[in-house]
Amino acid sequence: MTHPLTKLIVPWLVIAGLATAAAAQTAAATESPPPAAPAAAPAAAVDAASARAQCTTAMNADPKFAAEIVKIADQAAAIKRDADTLAAHTDAYAHIQKNERHVIYAYAAMWIIAAAFVIFLWRRQQGLQSEIAQLHRELDAAASDKPAGGRS
Repeated sequence: MTHPLTKLIVPWLVIAGLATAAAAQTAAATESPPPAAPAAAPAAAVDAASARAQCTTAMNADPKFAAEIVKIADQAAAIKRDADTLAAHTDAYAHIQKNERHVIYAYAAMWIIAAAFVIFLWRRQQGLQSEIAQLHRELDAAASDKPAGGRS
């Protein structure tokens, strides 16, 4: 299986080679004298522009080739979209996990506070019950110290 970029680059290299060969044939057919060294740079720019135009013409002339380029570009865009979507989902997952951890900590704190309050109330009730029991004992002791029959 070849990489999608390889499928995209190879046809362009073939077109560039064909355009260069066509430019060389055009130059040979006119039999003009070879340009001087200082004029070579502007001629290269003209050749690049004409080569690009020839490549575009060749691409537009073959609908299968144009469809293949569009297909490869669409595949590359789909891969990029998938990677972006995966990155967004991974980022959202990390945020949810972080927030979920905070929610768990908050619930744990609330349960600890509730349990401490229940223990506090239980111990206070135990203290009140022991105080009531003490008061009952004192009342019974005071009632038994009194003479039953009358005046003292």
